[in-house]
Amino acid sequence: MDQSTDPKTSVASAEGDSAAARVPAQVASRASHERVPETRYRRYATNLQLWRRNRDWWRSELGAGMKLRYYADMTASYARCARGRDRVVRYLDRDFAFDNIATPLNLQTYPREVGGDVLGNLRPGFRVRSVLDVGGNLGQFAVTLRHFVPEAEVDVFEPNGLILPQLEANTASLQGVRVWPYALSPHPVDEMYFDPGRSATGSVLADQVDAIGTPRRVAVRSVSDPSTVTGNQEYDLVKIDVEGYELEVLKCLGGMTVHYLYVEMSGVRGVYPHSELLMLVRRQFGDFRVVFQGPCDRRSVNHPLLLEFAG
Repeated sequence: MDQSTDPKTSVASAEGDSAAARVPAQVASRASHERVPETRYRRYATNLQLWRRNRDWWRSELGAGMKLRYYADMTASYARCARGRDRVVRYLDRDFAFDNIATPLNLQTYPREVGGDVLGNLRPGFRVRSVLDVGGNLGQFAVTLRHFVPEAEVDVFEPNGLILPQLEANTASLQGVRVWPYALSPHPVDEMYFDPGRSATGSVLADQVDAIGTPRRVAVRSVSDPSTVTGNQEYDLVKIDVEGYELEVLKCLGGMTVHYLYVEMSGVRGVYPHSELLMLVRRQFGDFRVVFQGPCDRRSVNHPLLLEFAG
């Protein structure tokens, strides 16, 4: 990571584990072998579609002045990066720290996603007061959601101790946003994998990481029931973005009351059949309607799905 982070101060390494150990060569499954060129090159090509990001940016509910200012803010941020200074961009009128050089561009998609795809598809009059954000990364979703819903309280789970300083800095001024440094897993996990400098690709599953080379391993802590640390058994909105581990995360939410579930589902090359995930959702939370689904086909690495539950 270009932004300085001392592993000795990270939550992951506080227990004496090596947070920077290299992962030995993985014996990948057939699905993961098929997935490498699909994920690596197709996703990189998508990242270059600046026209799509600008389209989403201008279709969002942000004011025109804020949209225009962001281009100057991005330019200033990249100028600072070129001089070797901290990676920070002014986003939604607040400083946002990042590790991936493409993050300022990627942030352009969030106002449309959060404000339109998610909040724009809730029942008329429904108020989002409590949110569980699993796979919070740097706080992209949480920060954007709080811009649109300032009164919402958000519990953010992010196990990667190497990016916790950025996540905490990005959410520090948002009263009611709490950061929990844990992975959610029905069985104990003590490590996850990610591509340094591209932390959004991190996963508990090594072969689900969209890495240029061998993914890096970082020690983590896990909990099997988020309510044991948050004290909350009910959420208006649960968001899950965990790079292939979403089925296991959902198993940790049994017994909770969820009104809306926004989940990034793996594509056909994922590690679980979609039917298994949807049947689990119905067993745990009851009947639901699909109120939003992102575009997908056989080539899709993942796609978002928003479910609305009865009541």
